[in-house]
Amino acid sequence: MSSSRQASAPESAAALHRPVCELLKCSLPLVLAGAAGPELVAAVTQAGGFGFLDVPEAPPARLREEVLAVRAHTDRHFGVEMNPAATEPALLEAQIAACIELRVPVAGLLGVLSRTAVRQLREAGVVVACQVSSVSAACEAEGAGAQILIVQGREAGDAVRGAQPLAAILADVLVLASVPVLAAGGIADGADIAAALAAGAQGAVLGAAALQAHEDEGQGTAPLEKIASAGRRLHQLASDAAASLRGRALRFPERVMLSSPVCYADELAPSSKNN
Repeated sequence: MSSSRQASAPESAAALHRPVCELLKCSLPLVLAGAAGPELVAAVTQAGGFGFLDVPEAPPARLREEVLAVRAHTDRHFGVEMNPAATEPALLEAQIAACIELRVPVAGLLGVLSRTAVRQLREAGVVVACQVSSVSAACEAEGAGAQILIVQGREAGDAVRGAQPLAAILADVLVLASVPVLAAGGIADGADIAAALAAGAQGAVLGAAALQAHEDEGQGTAPLEKIASAGRRLHQLASDAAASLRGRALRFPERVMLSSPVCYADELAPSSKNN
């Protein structure tokens, strides 16, 4: 950690809180995405973050099972990720209908924008977050009604669509966006989270690997123990991020002084740990 004193959960939440937390109904702007199952989604959500359930190509019956499995462990808000570009239209329609029927609070749309999906979900009262990897895609998604933009840099790994590093695309989108922006791509620890927030993002998107149990907490444990372990890991990341933010000086380019807080790209440059 960058501080000798570990922040408590309430202190971390206060230091990291951003307006997007109100939209997602969470206390920490730490979002789980990627290949996440019900147990991990429940762990992150119950610990104060926000989890997206990954259901690519899942039929409605399975989607229902996964949603109910999350709700068996938490009554807090979570989301469901869908991929319009990689899902047959009929199945996508069925997934959207299932989400609406199940009153899923938030839907994350990956890949190519589907204006129809955004409209259907918004009309049903579902908050819509769209993943984007270019300025043009961000503008199109916001214009279609997306309430949150998930800006993905090329560091994201398997599902990368864009060629720009997170630092560059995040700064460019923040200049134009009028909705909350989350940063995604290569965010693995508290320092990465702090850098994203300092850059002007309202939250950071973590992959499941960032929440893996420490070796001393063991693998192959019971589901409830895994949930508790992931929750502890999330709180540690939040504490580390709050400590890293402490005393950080923000720099605001003149062109955005009156809008989103944006730092220059080197705020998100790879740290020495990656050299």
